[in-house]
Amino acid sequence: MNKLLKKFKTIGISVFFAFLAVVLVACKGEAETESSADDSGDSEEVTLRFSLWDQFDQEIIDKFEEENPGINIELVTIPDSDYSQKINTMLVGGTAPDVMLSFEADIERFTKNGYIEDMTDYASETDAFEMDDFIPAVAELTEGLGGVYGLPWTYAMEILYYNKDMFDEAGVDYPTADWTMDDFDKAAKELTIKDGNTTTQWGADALTFRGLWWATIGAYGDDIYSDGEIRLGEGLEKTLDHQDKLTNIDQVSPEPSTGGEMADLFTSGKAAMSRNGSWMIANYRDNDFNWDIAPLPTADRDYTILHTGFYTINAESKHKEEAWKFIEFMMGHEGQTMISEFYNNVSALESVAAEGAYKNEGVNGPTNWETFDIAAESGSFGYTLINAGITNDLVSQFEAVILGELDKEEVLENSVQDAQEQLDKLQ
Repeated sequence: MNKLLKKFKTIGISVFFAFLAVVLVACKGEAETESSADDSGDSEEVTLRFSLWDQFDQEIIDKFEEENPGINIELVTIPDSDYSQKINTMLVGGTAPDVMLSFEADIERFTKNGYIEDMTDYASETDAFEMDDFIPAVAELTEGLGGVYGLPWTYAMEILYYNKDMFDEAGVDYPTADWTMDDFDKAAKELTIKDGNTTTQWGADALTFRGLWWATIGAYGDDIYSDGEIRLGEGLEKTLDHQDKLTNIDQVSPEPSTGGEMADLFTSGKAAMSRNGSWMIANYRDNDFNWDIAPLPTADRDYTILHTGFYTINAESKHKEEAWKFIEFMMGHEGQTMISEFYNNVSALESVAAEGAYKNEGVNGPTNWETFDIAAESGSFGYTLINAGITNDLVSQFEAVILGELDKEEVLENSVQDAQEQLDKLQ
């Protein structure tokens, strides 16, 4: 009996240790699996799709990726004219990028439809920037959304460019902050050169950027947009008359392009003045003539259009934490400084703007950086709050008037009303 008991005890101990070995191996396997999963999670690379219009400085992207290993940025570049419609289509179809640079006119609708993420919690915890550091115009736009749904990348404005060499040769005084439309018109006449019926030098180029139509309309007194309504009237009529005079009567400005983009007459040395966006400074840095900038001429009032774009996170993104890291970098001191330097745009963060990173001179200009401060004082978002497709269509009709293809009265009486009806449908 004792031998039998001893035998069972030996078997029991052996079974116990065998069971214990199985348990230990299993635990070790689970631990290794968890460790492997953790390591895989840490080392797994994430690709964020970031959409924008126009170009983006690759050095800024490279810097972000260097400081955030494992997060790669894929740029989704969409032409400005198609941007709003394309992004809307992608959002509805569930194919939108993780981070979208959104137009002012779109962000309210994106918020109401739940397309974009509320970044309030992220913004309240970041050390990269302070929300109360933004310029008032941007703060007013974001305030009404009920949360931090978008953060402004920088802001730009329309200004006047002029060829100093041409002014010197013609003996014309340089533009100043006190210039009126009459001063502009007079200088354009004196700076236009003709060889028979051929114009060899234009006093001013055409309004190649649509925003200048709206800046001029605003300068002539129209509010353009307020409380969901397009407000165009006397200011639009005066603008059409003024541009018709420059183009068809005085013949100091060429006709608007009837297809595609118009050649840049200013940078090619064929136009003495150009009304364009401040972002064009980056394009003009290498001009081989002396040039500078000034505020737009005053009409019935000082008026300048401000432009921005808002970093937004797709509410359906699977990489929201990484998307925030990207936005956080872009809105931080380093990102904002790099963006300002590259685009010559002013940071919407007042502390960064005060450092003047946007004051990036070329070999031959500009030097009159006071232009930015003066223009910003009368800055308004104006037409940028209206759907881009609607404003594009209206500008096409403005140009048709100058080309003699459409009556001014048709635009004033019918086109504006049609545009409002389109806007009402979108809202």
